[in-house]
Amino acid sequence: MDAKNDEVHQVEAVNHSGHSHSHDAHIVPIEQEATENARHINLSWRSWLVVFITCFAIMAQVYVVVAAGSLIAFIIRDLGEPAIAGWIIQGPLLMQSVLSPLVGRLSDVLDRKYLASIPPLIAFVGAVVCAKATSMNMLIGGGILIGITLATISIVQAIPSEILPLKYRALANGFAFLGGAVGGLVGGVGAGGVTNANQGGWRDIFWMQAAFHAATSVGLLAFYWPQKRSDYPKMKFSEYVWACDPIGSFLFICSATLMLLGLNWAGGDYPWSDPHVAAPLGIGLGLLVVFCLYEWKGRDDGIVAHVFFRNGQNFILSVFAFAVEGWIFYSAVNSVTPQIVLNLGFENNAWDISIRQLSYVLPSLVFSIPITLYATKYKDMKTPLIATFTIFLVVTISYACIKPTWNKAQIGLNVLSGIGQSGPLTLLVACVQFTAPHAFLSTATGLAFSARAIGGAFGSAVISAIVNGRINSHYANDVSSAAIAAGLPESSVPNLLASLAEGGVETVPGATPEIMAAVMNASHWSYARAYRLGWASVIPFVVLALVAVACLRGVKELMTEKVEATVEHVPEDEEKVQA
Repeated sequence: MDAKNDEVHQVEAVNHSGHSHSHDAHIVPIEQEATENARHINLSWRSWLVVFITCFAIMAQVYVVVAAGSLIAFIIRDLGEPAIAGWIIQGPLLMQSVLSPLVGRLSDVLDRKYLASIPPLIAFVGAVVCAKATSMNMLIGGGILIGITLATISIVQAIPSEILPLKYRALANGFAFLGGAVGGLVGGVGAGGVTNANQGGWRDIFWMQAAFHAATSVGLLAFYWPQKRSDYPKMKFSEYVWACDPIGSFLFICSATLMLLGLNWAGGDYPWSDPHVAAPLGIGLGLLVVFCLYEWKGRDDGIVAHVFFRNGQNFILSVFAFAVEGWIFYSAVNSVTPQIVLNLGFENNAWDISIRQLSYVLPSLVFSIPITLYATKYKDMKTPLIATFTIFLVVTISYACIKPTWNKAQIGLNVLSGIGQSGPLTLLVACVQFTAPHAFLSTATGLAFSARAIGGAFGSAVISAIVNGRINSHYANDVSSAAIAAGLPESSVPNLLASLAEGGVETVPGATPEIMAAVMNASHWSYARAYRLGWASVIPFVVLALVAVACLRGVKELMTEKVEATVEHVPEDEEKVQA
């Protein structure tokens, strides 16, 4: 690219109040940056060790959510207060969803090293508080502290991408996915192990978290020493504040917080028309519109920088597809699938369900490897994304036809679901990152993960409303009719419904084995019809995501030897060229 085009494509971050805060910053579109002074750098143990540490950090973050989420019932048994127990998970996730873009922007403007390594120390304190909690409020407070490190996903997911060559960006995100998959595997199985050992075993999960967070912080402080700390020059404090887009950040934080609060309540005890849901959701959506207008017309170098769109629509398409993936995963895959296994009678206890879910976890982990290698070797991320979203579409259509007789078939659907998820989580983040110059790398990554979390919150609320609405309106009549038809006296129907609500452990007067068999068959079919509706609601969004990834522009020309922020000891003359 010649000097004239360099001048045309130079992106200057200008303070719209009248002064430039980064007139010396070299910020250019990614397509120019990918070839500018790109030369090979030998990767030693320094680079690969930092990649491992960041993947370990992602493992610890996923472990937080998976392990604690699977132990809520045991925590309630010890501490009580089930009405607020959901915030054990929702608190940390809210912190991640709301703060990820801002934390990412801070790391782009200031420094990644300390913004990545200090929050795990805060999470260490939070984990200790949780392990010693004597009340649910104390536990939730510790979880909020843990959530501060979850917001650094925008940094730890970006570090491997910037210390490895651009041609390895799919590989870098593949490693990150493997870290998260291992965290999910260890969290699920480990949680079951410690609770089986003793009643208070759930506390051991938080002690393990504390060790993981401490190790993450020590590793980053000791081994992560990027030669290029920021694309921005030294500035005044007010210029640093403006560079972090205070107005846009404030609007986004308020909008995301209110929407997530409303959606969490919508998925719980309140109907959509209740003020607990309608007010925060409506205000949050309104602020989201204001945020979008401000980022469009108010400034061009904010959280949603205009440089993301300079070379096509890959940013919006990738973020949308990632939000849909969150919608699918957090609602249908993560929440509804275990319910299907339990309520359709495939398994009858938590341990067997968690083991059965390995048929989903292990394929997602294993198949991410060939997908990553293909994308790296052939510099093609569009084809595997289309293939995996197509598999997801097959899964959603199949679950929309689920029957209580599909015991073995459901395991096959789990396998296909794992394969379907391995592509989007591995490659969509890389697609988002390929729209952002290095000066906005963590910002873009944080926006992607916030979109995924918000999509998951919407999906969970919607699918919960659909499934619970069907169950509440049909379940009692379905099982009562089957029981009476099989010979149960009508006077025993209330006892039957109460027994089913308690898991079928209470004896029902007049209920013979034949009657109970008919009742359980009716129960399984009633749940199956509800889950069919829930999964059917997901199908249109999978189709839209499939269309979005099919419209992605190829990034082959961006996958070069360029290393944006090496941790290698590059000779001084070569370092100057890189800078």
